[in-house]
Amino acid sequence: MTIKQMIQENNRLRERMTPANRDYVEDVIIAVRSTRADRQQAEKKLLEVASDVLKAQEAGRTASQLYGEDPAACARSIADALPKRKAIEGAAYYIMIPWAAFTFLFLVEAVFGLVAEWSGYAGEPINRISLLALIVLAAGSILLTELVTKTLNKPGSDEGSSKPKIDLKAIGVYLIILIIVMIIGFSMRTMLPVFTVNPWVSLVIGLVGLAGLRFIFLRRG
Repeated sequence: MTIKQMIQENNRLRERMTPANRDYVEDVIIAVRSTRADRQQAEKKLLEVASDVLKAQEAGRTASQLYGEDPAACARSIADALPKRKAIEGAAYYIMIPWAAFTFLFLVEAVFGLVAEWSGYAGEPINRISLLALIVLAAGSILLTELVTKTLNKPGSDEGSSKPKIDLKAIGVYLIILIIVMIIGFSMRTMLPVFTVNPWVSLVIGLVGLAGLRFIFLRRG
């Protein structure tokens, strides 16, 4: 089964549980998904947990009787037994996010700049990129991706759930961090340079960025 299929099946199993059992399993899910455990193996194990809890429920036993009173301890034991994502994968993930954002930025700059040139418009203001904008874009893209990922990892937000949950605490934390980054950046705006990038150069940078995404970050195997 794919990760998506396992998540959908896990959702269906939890819908058949008692409230107490469902809360227990969801606590385990949140804790395991927040670790560096391999995602495929983690979802496989979480599906086994949901299936075992449902079978135990049909036999008159609760999740806490099956796995212990503390769901956090249960999650730790599960995560410790699973293979971990390689450290390089984690670093590459956080490099890939701003890489993709910069690629999109330069492609957009190239399109607008070339259209302006072909229209006879002196497009220097269009082709000006500030270092501040690049810093804010890099930080903002990472924070936004983390926010979306954390929200989607909530059990109630998995595909197939009819009641999505929004982690307001996570939203608040990420917004505060982004605001701090922006304040620091704007306080240094007179110290940070502004570049004029020719639209053809922007196009080349964008194409190189696309190639990097395809052959460095998104290669298979």
